[in-house]
Amino acid sequence: MIEPASSAGLDEHPSDSDQYPINIQLGANYVSSLIKALMGSVSWKDSAFILTFDEFGGLYDHVAPQPAVSPDGIKPNDLLPGDICTQTSGSNCDFIYTGYRLPLIVISPYAKKHYVSHTVMDYTAILKLIETRFNLAALTKRDAAQKSMTEFFNFNTPPWTTPPTPPAQNMGGPCYLNQLP
Repeated sequence: MIEPASSAGLDEHPSDSDQYPINIQLGANYVSSLIKALMGSVSWKDSAFILTFDEFGGLYDHVAPQPAVSPDGIKPNDLLPGDICTQTSGSNCDFIYTGYRLPLIVISPYAKKHYVSHTVMDYTAILKLIETRFNLAALTKRDAAQKSMTEFFNFNTPPWTTPPTPPAQNMGGPCYLNQLP
């Protein structure tokens, strides 16, 4: 797990105001440097880099959060007075839905070329992949119910034994919040 230095400007989050711009190309370049370092290392031959980040579609996404298994059946117990789930109950208050869809890219010598999954998963699918690979028991009911993400891989004939050369990150383009360049 790699947590970028947001305060250093190496994050993918754009600014919420053109008055205080944030260059998201710096964050993209940072991620690119991590991926290129892995691809050029001796670790490449047996690695999997799973890139995901919290840049969800939110209200713009046409797919609603999907039903999911409650991790442990325990309802939230750290609510503050006035929180929505102190006034009502329901699926949003019981950890039985995924969040909004998030981007996810699998980078590995075993990753299928040009593969796009249409399987509903959440972050615990990454945990399920690790549990499957190392024959570990599930930590919760939620990760036990997940797909293992093995659909992303071709373990018999690795398509990327020689890593591809990713394009250079464009660092010179303008980024505007409320207008096109």
